[in-house]
Amino acid sequence: MSLVAIVGAGETGAAAARALAARSRVDRVRLIDESGSVASGKALDLAQAGPVRGSDTPVESAADLASASGAAAIILADPAGPGVWSAEAELGLLRTLLRAGALEHAVVICAGSGHRALMQRGLTELRLSRRRLIGSAPEALAAATRSLVALEARAASRQVMLCVIGNPPEKMVVPWSDTSIAGNSAASVLTAAQLHRIERQMRGLWPPGPGTLGTAAAVIAEAVVRGSRTLFSAFVSLDRDNGTAAPVCAWPVAVGPTGIERITTPALSGRDRVVVDEVLG
Repeated sequence: MSLVAIVGAGETGAAAARALAARSRVDRVRLIDESGSVASGKALDLAQAGPVRGSDTPVESAADLASASGAAAIILADPAGPGVWSAEAELGLLRTLLRAGALEHAVVICAGSGHRALMQRGLTELRLSRRRLIGSAPEALAAATRSLVALEARAASRQVMLCVIGNPPEKMVVPWSDTSIAGNSAASVLTAAQLHRIERQMRGLWPPGPGTLGTAAAVIAEAVVRGSRTLFSAFVSLDRDNGTAAPVCAWPVAVGPTGIERITTPALSGRDRVVVDEVLG
């Protein structure tokens, strides 16, 4: 049975658990937080809401990180208590999961908008697998940007296909030449002024809110469990042309049970390439 473990019962973690429970595409959800009573209360609330929304996905709780063992995907979210984890505390969580053997087969999904730096340290200091370490926050931004495009085009957001690459919010681009609206090129539907307006507005969408961050992490966790041909905008570590590892950045990837299964390079304009070269170093 497929298990998704969520470390942190804060707003983002609770949103991820809610999305997973409501969508019923995984077998079990386990909400883990050192404040066991908070995790237990939120898990109970979600479980009791299941019959209302027509979902039977069990939502469990735990206080021990070792209970993440056996999960297909582990979402690193936010703590239930006041404040946030420090950078050292987050790295400590990854280290504890690694020592407990929970990362041997699991794909780790870092849900926070500030988790790019954590991923970089996880790769360099803990030697985590690049294939099994994914940051989902760029997908939250891509989803919000799809809504902006849909408004400008007077279309449904589900008809918009786009990705975000780079390092939000400053060094990022949407490759418009690779973006489509109801099967049509975005450039053929929207004017240059509209595209520029969308780019200006999307910078104000970073960081996304906890509900969007949690839902994006949940959708990518589902892709890990079930496999998917969908391309997600995610923080990943790429290979440079010389074979060395580039810094973590947002890029379109396909995700499955083994983690990153395909990395796709979109069609880039000259302006896009300048940004990409700066990001990849």
